[in-house]
Amino acid sequence: MCNWVMFIAFALMMSGCAASPPMFAPIAGDAEDGAQLFAQGRDEVPPCLTCHRVIRGQVGFSIGPNLAGIGERAGTQVAGLSAEEYVRQSILEPERYIVSGYRDIMYPDYSAHLTEQNIQDLIAYLLML
Repeated sequence: MCNWVMFIAFALMMSGCAASPPMFAPIAGDAEDGAQLFAQGRDEVPPCLTCHRVIRGQVGFSIGPNLAGIGERAGTQVAGLSAEEYVRQSILEPERYIVSGYRDIMYPDYSAHLTEQNIQDLIAYLLML
């Protein structure tokens, strides 16, 4: 029975009747590797900690928004984007949505220097904060 359902789903996809495919293929992120990337950067990529705090309840000056609790609020920042999509967009296209009170100065070249796995690792880490 399962093979039959898979065949129908495949036939629908091939005929164009299925919903559009996701923007990216899901890759399991490793939050531990993401934490290391966040804290230390990699190659030409600066550490995220250079500009972002990750301390719950702390307010005060920082170059970028405090990311403590970002996993809880990311899905409500931009209409139509899930938490994962919002974080992905914020990393790869930081100029698309600027959090109120901050300027468009985030490092713009993550996609040129990080692999898809690096990005998924970073997303996994950020969503667990």
